[in-house]
Parts: sequence; structure tokens; C-alpha cells
Amino acid sequence: MLSFPDEYFKNEIRLGFHVTAMMKRMWGAQMEILSWIGEICKKHDINWIMCYGSLLGTVRHRGFIPWDDDIDIAMLRADYERFMDAVAAELPPYLKTKSLLPGAIAPKEMCFNICNGTRIDTTPEFLGRFHGCPYSTGVDIFVFDRVPADLEEFAYQDRLIRLLDRLLMLQWAVNGKSIGEAEYSEYCNIKATMENELSYTFNNAEPLELQILRLLDLACGLCEDCGSEDVENREQVIYYGMVGFKDRYFTDRIWMPFEGVMDVPIPRDYDTVLTRIFGDYKMPRKHTSQHEYPIYKYQRIRLYEEHIKRGWDIPEIYLEYDENGKLIVDPEDVKRKMDAKQ
Repeated sequence: MLSFPDEYFKNEIRLGFHVTAMMKRMWGAQMEILSWIGEICKKHDINWIMCYGSLLGTVRHRGFIPWDDDIDIAMLRADYERFMDAVAAELPPYLKTKSLLPGAIAPKEMCFNICNGTRIDTTPEFLGRFHGCPYSTGVDIFVFDRVPADLEEFAYQDRLIRLLDRLLMLQWAVNGKSIGEAEYSEYCNIKATMENELSYTFNNAEPLELQILRLLDLACGLCEDCGSEDVENREQVIYYGMVGFKDRYFTDRIWMPFEGVMDVPIPRDYDTVLTRIFGDYKMPRKHTSQHEYPIYKYQRIRLYEEHIKRGWDIPEIYLEYDENGKLIVDPEDVKRKMDAKQ
């Protein structure tokens, strides 16, 4: 396990932002998972780098951005494939994989997370291993694929990815019985187009969304042998645009300290990477995450509810206070809401 100073897991103000002791414990849990990933990658000579906000945090803060609550890393597809082979053989029982496809290992497409489990766990073993954090958390892994230099090839692949991504969104609406007439017509048209162009027949042997995901993953990796030095997370591109990654960013790396307890790899040319992603990245600006902060917001409510249902006192370690010493979530408020629902 990583070694943290005793004072690390305490409330702290960083750049005027209040980081709770529980968030620090979640950071610690994530770093334990990242440490395992790093050891596996070192053992099998697999390249990876800190990415997106985690890259920014490493460079600007030598750790987490104070208002960030997760870790993002990236691999080129060839390294990712080897990494998943290693995961299939060596994943310890205290870690799991999460994926949009079941199992994440077989089939292994679209794996995006190595985590400490999928549920709240308050057993002494779990809390001891993950620094008192009872919540499920993990490290997100983004796969970077080669971008074809030929404009026609790029246009074909980009269209294919966009259609399959849209089909996936519509499939989820079909599954949830929330799709309207116009969207259902679009769904049928895209589905027929993909079957025709890809010579593929969707079948009922497995859920349709899994088949779409597999095709989407294959579409993203279509240019693996094209020799291009340009790489992107291809599905992210359709939402956020091209970032301008080069394959050398994954091999020409340097190591930097992270939270004072471990070293992590980043591109040597990190200034170019960060400038392309964030612009003037040196000036801290609190940003809005793609998810609600903290990432364990709803797990915290469930944890309190389970204690209340059983008539247990909520241990002090699970309670969180703001910079003024006020409870961020008061268990009494949770209890009142539970009573109101009965």
C-alpha cells in the first residue's frame, strides 16, 4: 500500500476550496488503484499517461486539482489491448473492472474503469485497504486510436462512429420505452444503414446495445494499421472536437510527483498538450465537472440511509463538514426525507 502522512486524511483548504477528509480518503483509494495499474504496466512494459484533468492536476498542483474527484489515464490501443490481457490474468480479488459491456474482460471492448468494487463496503478489510473510504471508486482508462491522414478515410470513419454512437443513444431510449415516433424512425433507419454498410445482422442472441458497442469499438480502432502519428479518443472527438494528440506523447514521457506519495507519467511535451486542451492552463479556474460533485454524492446518502434503517449510529469518519464546521449532509435531514416517503 501507498504510505500517506498521518495529517493527509484531514479537511484542507486548497486554493480557497474546501476539500473534506472523506474526499481525501477517496483520493487515497483512487491512488491505490492507480498504483496497481502502474505496477502492472511496468511489469509488462505498457505505456500510459495521466490525461485530461488528471494531467492538469499533476502539472499545476502536483496532485489532484482541488475540486476534482477522479483520475483519468490514457493508453494507445495496442497498449490497452495488452493491458487488458494482463488484467484478465492478474487482477486481484479486491479490484474489479467496470465496462459498458458485461465483464469488461470477456468481451473486453469499451473497458473504461478499474475499480475497488461496485457497491458501498464498510468491512474492516475494505476500509483498511482503501484508507477508510467506504465508497466504490476507480480509475478511468481512455483508449486513443490513430486518426487517418486521408480526408476521405477520416470522413468515412467519423461518420461511422457518429452513426453508431447515435444508434446506441437511441437503443437506450428503446430499452427504456422513452423513444418518440420520430426518433424511432431515425433508429430504424440508422440500424438498417449499419446492417447494410457493415454486412452485419443484429440478432437477439445478446442485447442490441452490446452489439452496437462492439461495432463502435471496432469503428474507433479502424485505423490502427494506418501509420498515422495523430491519435485521439475517437468517441470523445464527436462531442468535444480534436485535441491534437500525437502517439509520441505516450512514449516520450517524464515522471512527476503526485500528492507527494507516488510518481506518475506524463508527456514530456505536456505544455503543448495542456494548452490544446485547456488554453491558458496555468491560471486555476474552478470548472464544472461532467458529473455532480462529489462523485460519491448518492453513495453517501445510501450509506446514511442504511445506517438509519438499522438504527445504527453513523461513525464520525463518514460525516463531512464544511469549512465552517457545519454538516454538509445532516443525517437528521436524511431521516426526515425517509420518514416522509413512508
